[in-house]
Amino acid sequence: MEVRKVFKAGNSFAVSIPADWVREMHLEEQPVEVTRNEQGEIVVRPITSPVSHITPKFYEAVDRFVTEYGDILKGLADR
Repeated sequence: MEVRKVFKAGNSFAVSIPADWVREMHLEEQPVEVTRNEQGEIVVRPITSPVSHITPKFYEAVDRFVTEYGDILKGLADR
């Protein structure tokens, strides 16, 4: 177990992952799935079967888009 601090990252919050865990799981700059289970725990797992035509650059672009426009999109969805 590692104790980590939650910190602000743009319009989101983040938690750092120990570097040795990242290396062991081969997560360096790879897309991951982040979910919350029924117990309220946050689960991070590598995407093991990515869609072949979606590149890491696309994931990065979507992440930037959601970071920049997430509040606006949420506001539109709540209308």
